[in-house]
Amino acid sequence: MSDFKWKAPTVALANLLTTSLNSLADNTTDDGGQTAINNETNLNTFMDLELTLASLDLSSQTNPSVWIYLIESVDGGTDFDTYTDATATAGLMPPSDKLIAVIGLRPGSGAEAKTAVKSAISIPPGQFKLLVRNKTGVAFAASGNVLAYRLYNQQNA
Repeated sequence: MSDFKWKAPTVALANLLTTSLNSLADNTTDDGGQTAINNETNLNTFMDLELTLASLDLSSQTNPSVWIYLIESVDGGTDFDTYTDATATAGLMPPSDKLIAVIGLRPGSGAEAKTAVKSAISIPPGQFKLLVRNKTGVAFAASGNVLAYRLYNQQNA
């Protein structure tokens, strides 16, 4: 029987969304107008996410979180699953099967910066985008917010 180990990431941790997350209102989505992440060549199977939020006060919130949706293309990046960017309208949110990560945040006791990591998220072999939905109960800070990612595989040792 073979052992499986993690391979080194094929890309370094890279910022995906930055200034577009600034002042993102509660329950609103953002894709940052990003270019799709292209996984057609490296065919990675996993992704890690690192979310850094500048100072925000979640002390009066219950279960604050940030939801991440994967918006996929299977035709080489021409057509993507239907979604709406920059919306807070319930009927325009992606369907629940597109939700790939819920990043929980601790409420804390006052305003503070938050960093949270979600690892080993399964990803498709084509092109895809990530859509962020702020479910913290408050707007993000006016600057200093980042969603970064890295891609990798397992290896047969």
